[in-house]
Amino acid sequence: MNKLKLGLLAACMGLATTASAQFVNASSDATTPQRSNSNFDIKAVKTSGWNRIYFSYNPSNLKRDAGDYDVSKKYQGFTVGWLNGFSLTKKVPLYMEAGVGIQYRGYKDSDSDYDYESTYKESLMSLNIPVNVLYRFNIVDDFSISPYFGLDFRLNLLGKGKYEKEYDAYSDSEDWSLFDEDKMGKDGVYKRFQAGWHIGVGFGYRALHFGVDYGTDFNEIRKDSHFGTTSVTLGVNF
Repeated sequence: MNKLKLGLLAACMGLATTASAQFVNASSDATTPQRSNSNFDIKAVKTSGWNRIYFSYNPSNLKRDAGDYDVSKKYQGFTVGWLNGFSLTKKVPLYMEAGVGIQYRGYKDSDSDYDYESTYKESLMSLNIPVNVLYRFNIVDDFSISPYFGLDFRLNLLGKGKYEKEYDAYSDSEDWSLFDEDKMGKDGVYKRFQAGWHIGVGFGYRALHFGVDYGTDFNEIRKDSHFGTTSVTLGVNF
């Protein structure tokens, strides 16, 4: 995961350097399309906006500092959502994106013996509001690269924990809300509101979008616990 974050950061820093040179050239002569000295063939500035519907695969790691050692839980998840992109300036392709999505995370842990089996599950459904700032490099008419940095605002709507056990012919199950302090305890209860950051890069080919990013939360989802999330996104612009 650290290699992924370093790789994304290095890529975005490199692209941002080229973006700065483009911005200076465009400011001096906004009427003339500029070309970068890099290997990219940057085409004329395009400042039209877009709408996007997208699906993201979101593997997450909930890391908890448990005193003398760290404990982590791996969640699987996905997001279905919508984004609107709009231009911040007519001189350079600098944009902002904002939208909304429904995000699901799930966790499962099982233990078994020759005559005993137990399963613990968690599920979390959230309303996620991303806000991104991006610079779009129009490499050719049909293909673009867009490094971006953004914030996430997340409202955790539903959270459920469930424990199931089977022993010989006997079975039992119990479920509860992750937001129930009486059940989860003061240190284990989940919080309703989250905010965080992410950094990534998107690739556009005609109406298709592919992106990858990584981010973490600013505040805790529960005591001493933060989500770190990777997102791999496919979308369609219209």
